[in-house]
Amino acid sequence: MSENEISDLIIKAYSNQKDGQLSLAIQSWNELLNHPLVTQELSANAQLNLGNLHLQQGNNDLAYESMAKAIKANPNSSEAFFCLAYMEQEKENFNEAISFFESALKIKPEDAGALNNLGNCYDRLNKSFDSIEIYSKAIALDSEYIAAYYNRGNAYSKIAKDELALKDLTFAIDLDNNFYQAYYNRGSVYKRLGKSKLSEKDFAKAKKLAQEEIEQSKKQ
Repeated sequence: MSENEISDLIIKAYSNQKDGQLSLAIQSWNELLNHPLVTQELSANAQLNLGNLHLQQGNNDLAYESMAKAIKANPNSSEAFFCLAYMEQEKENFNEAISFFESALKIKPEDAGALNNLGNCYDRLNKSFDSIEIYSKAIALDSEYIAAYYNRGNAYSKIAKDELALKDLTFAIDLDNNFYQAYYNRGSVYKRLGKSKLSEKDFAKAKKLAQEEIEQSKKQ
């Protein structure tokens, strides 16, 4: 057995992935893992790819197992930690998700997406002050990260920091004037502040945009 065989298996696996042949790609990665000359680095990469393929097939248990093995082979795999965090977040295991997101961020602290997801986990645990701090870190990395502004605005709204909520939600709308959820939530803040004309205007805009999106989706 030679290193050429390893190269051939890697090329075969990626080709099958590219062609959407997920089962064949999984088979190729497993063949690589069983190769006697496979290195720890290659093993970690293979497990990471297997995890993503299993996710695409809806096999979450196998995906989780592969991501855990990827981390065992390479403890510095931020992507594997992120995937485990995402899976825990989807299952609403927010404390476990937080732990995995934090591990990913220790390796890759500039990952604004991981920060935003981490903030979402704190928000779901009703830890608004923690979520606001995390969203702010994401915004510091990406000054036009619309999801982080929107999420931080909602978190400010939860603790009645209405002016800060309005500022963030308005900025999200400035970045995307079709963001109907931001219009609706800003309208809710205006309503709480007794600004009925502004709230009604935002609610009407949100309804119009949502209807347009539904109509557009029917055409696709």
